[in-house]
Amino acid sequence: MKIGLVTCLKIPEPDPDEEIQLEAIRQAGGEASLVAWDDSSVDLSRFDRLILRSCWDYPWRQSEFSEWLDHADGQTQLLNPLAVVKWNLHKGYLLELARAGVPVVPTRILPAGQGFAALEQILAEEQWCSDQWCSDPGGQIVIKPAVSAGSWLTARFGPAELTGAKTFVEQHGIDRDLLVQPYIRSVENGGERANVHIAGQWSHCVAKSPRFSGSDEQVGIAQPVLAEDLELGEMAIACSPGKILYGRVDTVRNDEGQPMVAELELIEPTLFLKENPAARALFGAACVVPSCS
Repeated sequence: MKIGLVTCLKIPEPDPDEEIQLEAIRQAGGEASLVAWDDSSVDLSRFDRLILRSCWDYPWRQSEFSEWLDHADGQTQLLNPLAVVKWNLHKGYLLELARAGVPVVPTRILPAGQGFAALEQILAEEQWCSDQWCSDPGGQIVIKPAVSAGSWLTARFGPAELTGAKTFVEQHGIDRDLLVQPYIRSVENGGERANVHIAGQWSHCVAKSPRFSGSDEQVGIAQPVLAEDLELGEMAIACSPGKILYGRVDTVRNDEGQPMVAELELIEPTLFLKENPAARALFGAACVVPSCS
């Protein structure tokens, strides 16, 4: 079984799980190697399947990546499946989750090219940065691309920083949709949890610190997935247009302590195998005999 772990020629940041994943697949009886999606010299048909893992430059190469996905799907088995990946590319899926009854972080889409006036209208309608927030340290918003990975172009603005928000929108929202959300204060106290799902099982979670553009990711030790996060995660994954090999449901807590989905990551999420050695064999076996095939 020849398996390619998909990365990119110039990875934006190191993948801490890279060697762990390769070794896990080899231990499970597979032949594993790295494949850069943007290396046109690679014959994809020589692989039995391709597992998307660290193709982390796709947000600013979206059109190229989408074309490559179509090509790869025609050459071999792509995991997660093409329909799932394309659905998950644009974070507008959060609105779909909300319509399906899944509690999510309140989210609005600022369509490409609509500018600061559209942002002002969103803020007026949602009251995320109204006068009532000015004395509240949590009265902030987060703006980020609707197609993004890691903390790329993710910024936070308070009520007195709307000039900076205007500059951000005018600079980065010309040709891309942006997400606008309230800043969830619980993330500062271990309230964001990355819940890892592999081969139909919730293997573990890690608590994460808030991350913005230019900052490193800080995570805690591996822990069991909380019951309320498991329930929420199942609801979110059920909205996927196909079965998945792996996924991550990142959850945060609202002011009442209730969990909400921050992101449903089904393309190339870090699975924190470094933090949980017990999940490595599960990942390797899932890649060799995927449950979603």
